[in-house]
Amino acid sequence: SLKGSQGVWVHPVERALSQRGLPVAHHGDTAQVMVPPEAHHEAVDRFYALLRRYSFRLFLRDLIRSPGGEGLDALTRYCSLKTVRGYLKELTQIGLVHLDAHWRWRWVRGPVPSFGPTLEWYVWQIFHREFLAPAIFNVRLDRTRHGGDYDVIALVNQRLVYVEVKSSPPRGVEMPAVKAFLNRLKDLQPDVAFFLVDTELRMRDKIAVLFEEALNPPGKEASPSRVCRLIHELFHIDHAVYLINSRPGIYTNLRVCLRDAFRWQYKSGTVRDTARLSESEGSSG
Repeated sequence: SLKGSQGVWVHPVERALSQRGLPVAHHGDTAQVMVPPEAHHEAVDRFYALLRRYSFRLFLRDLIRSPGGEGLDALTRYCSLKTVRGYLKELTQIGLVHLDAHWRWRWVRGPVPSFGPTLEWYVWQIFHREFLAPAIFNVRLDRTRHGGDYDVIALVNQRLVYVEVKSSPPRGVEMPAVKAFLNRLKDLQPDVAFFLVDTELRMRDKIAVLFEEALNPPGKEASPSRVCRLIHELFHIDHAVYLINSRPGIYTNLRVCLRDAFRWQYKSGTVRDTARLSESEGSSG
């Protein structure tokens, strides 16, 4: 009776989305995340700490592409052989990889198809651990016009924050991905949004250019939407949408941009309208 009177607990992010008319169909699927949900918390903590290193994330991408048991040369593009062996030992202790005496390895849970789900899981963990913010990842929303798949959605300072996570380098990001992101903003209407590319390469050369082209199509009558540099390779659009890379770190860049967004929202006395930024792009894409 007491449980019935208190009702069913609802995740704060799910509650915020439902209040926007966007019920959550499902979230948090870990089937393709490297670390299993039943892993011991010490193993999860260690894996999270390793993921903070950009070199480790590059190593994992090569590990996914490399067939096990054929030597370690394919894993040394970004790391020394000593570092590769150290990372493999770490994965063995965590329970993700089986390693024999000849440095032949194999995945314990079977082949990993992509690094993307694990990167989404890592960003979700950042919001929990570093920002102490409720968050969900691998989200599927109902009642959306432009597709209901969202990588990470969090509540920070009572603001809805959306992060689109790209595990490929800038050369792997094309205009359809940018247009899909802008269309998702129309449905979700977050207070702050991020387009995160997990790279230490420049964002100005391609990603910023793609957004400028998507936001300012030929024949647009309104004043152009500008992609402005915030600092280094972090860019913003009206201090509401941020284009970020991973240098010096994903958490650091998220923190810098969130502080900037909240500062501008405080100055203006209102919540920025991220959906307005994509109106000129149209409903196609």
